[in-house]
Amino acid sequence: MCGRYANALSARQLAESFTARDETGGVQPNFNVAPTSEVPVIVIPPEQPDGGARLRMARWGLVPSWARDSAIGNRLINARAETVATKPAFRAALRARRCLVPATGYYEWHRVDGARRGQPYLVHPGDDGPAALAGLYEIWQPPSGAVRATFTIITTTAAGGLEFLHPRSPVLLPRASWSRWLDPRLDDPAAVTAMLAPAPVGMLRAYPVTSRVGNVRNNDPHLLDPVVGGDADELPFA
Repeated sequence: MCGRYANALSARQLAESFTARDETGGVQPNFNVAPTSEVPVIVIPPEQPDGGARLRMARWGLVPSWARDSAIGNRLINARAETVATKPAFRAALRARRCLVPATGYYEWHRVDGARRGQPYLVHPGDDGPAALAGLYEIWQPPSGAVRATFTIITTTAAGGLEFLHPRSPVLLPRASWSRWLDPRLDDPAAVTAMLAPAPVGMLRAYPVTSRVGNVRNNDPHLLDPVVGGDADELPFA
């Protein structure tokens, strides 16, 4: 699963990187994004398919439009690529409400046999550019209160070399697929799910980071700094 990630770019930098109009009001970087966080995602609204990409805020943890209670979102932070086209919570969003989740990288914990706690790693693109994680979003109207945008991150089998961290990882979409993934006019589930492949070998790198990332109250650039020693391995490559 993917349960924590980092975005080191400001709204302006994200808008430039993804050629999107910023509608977040100038959101700042978040180095320790956890479920239920309000963070920027890139979308093309179905009602304006020719209007270009937009950078908008959404809450991590998808709440289906038919849900009675937003608490279901706490269980829907990830969607499996293998079943996303058939699961009732995701299949409507897969057809028309896909998003890109910008990330500097995502965190995983490597637990050595007998260790009390795992060693956190940052997995990031080898070219150090922003990653575009494949996501789905929904618009949920509570019985009372404001309309809320929520999202989930799609996962697949881990890229070769990263299985020691976790058997699954987020789907990272190559730049050439960004426009096609976002296009709400593409509503064929088979064509969409064909893009949900593991990252090619060599696309990702991983290195150990501070255990401070385990506390969501810690949120600063130093969470991304590599650490050496302890039970951490040195810079494994996928």
